[in-house]
Amino acid sequence: MTKPNWNQTRPAILAVLVMSTVACGGEPAEEDKSLPPAPLSQASPATPPTNPDAGSPAAPIPETLIGVWDYEHGTCDPASDMRLAISQDRFEFYESVGQVESVRKEGDATVVDLAMEGEGETWEQSVRLLLRDDGQRLHITEADAAADVDEYPRKQCAG
Repeated sequence: MTKPNWNQTRPAILAVLVMSTVACGGEPAEEDKSLPPAPLSQASPATPPTNPDAGSPAAPIPETLIGVWDYEHGTCDPASDMRLAISQDRFEFYESVGQVESVRKEGDATVVDLAMEGEGETWEQSVRLLLRDDGQRLHITEADAAADVDEYPRKQCAG
């Protein structure tokens, strides 16, 4: 199985979410109280990710990348399908979450290897993060892409 390209699958994922939200309606399902909740927004920034191959902590995510980002013309609303929350050990996309496995610098860019999970699937993904426009725009591309072209640059959301 080839790894999904989140830029190409985003419209289909959004359509499925909208249809399932409209179709579900009614009362919320009973929560399984046997497991403690694991909210997506609470990551442990004090513990840097580890690279299992090296046996030592990976380079930290640069502080300039930590935070919540949304499409440059987006509203930063939590329901935005382009919203991305970055912490030291976790990337939270609209319908998927990536645990940071390793971080490395490549010139001005930061490359992050992620163990992704979402929509009942798991896969490995490497992304290249590059700040442009004096740090005002975050550009994200596949790490192995031939060009650093991001059709959906992101701005950092307040607070």
